[in-house]
Amino acid sequence: MGFFPNTIEAKLSGREVSAALLTYAEFRETPRRWWNGFGTVRLGGHDWTGIGEWVAIDGLEQPIGTVAPKTTFTLSGVDATIVQMARQASDRVKDRRITVYVNFWDVTDMVPLDQPYAIWSGKMDQMTYTAHGEGLRSVQLTAESVWVNRRRPPYGFFTDRDQNARFPGDRGLEQVVDLVQKTIRWPVF
Repeated sequence: MGFFPNTIEAKLSGREVSAALLTYAEFRETPRRWWNGFGTVRLGGHDWTGIGEWVAIDGLEQPIGTVAPKTTFTLSGVDATIVQMARQASDRVKDRRITVYVNFWDVTDMVPLDQPYAIWSGKMDQMTYTAHGEGLRSVQLTAESVWVNRRRPPYGFFTDRDQNARFPGDRGLEQVVDLVQKTIRWPVF
């Protein structure tokens, strides 16, 4: 069985299908689920709050090569209460999980066709806010993909000091410092 069987069936039968992005942010005390539509919908056993056109997601892409891009979630048109929460959010946000899903809908009666499917996952980094006058406020949440530390060993570094802290007397990484910007010719004939 493939992905999105009801969506494929609806499209093949000539119905109009649209997509919506859903976001799950695992804040420390109050995890939130929202989607870029209006009203509250029940999908995948959870209630998703609609925030309409006020959210923008920038940098939602898969990493290519050695670059792990940052993703920025912007919520505009917020009130002073949300800005106050953003001021105090550093302990609620840092290194917490955030996931973006896609879900398909039948446009004629706005019925969800399949279950939400995760397309991006990462860790939240920081939350900032901006105010442009009396009622123009926005909150930005930056997140890094799960691939941001893929070259780093788990809970450690490729250094002699770190290696000796883990395995006293090990000399396997003592020459790493000399290898920075060094060109090694191989094979040598």
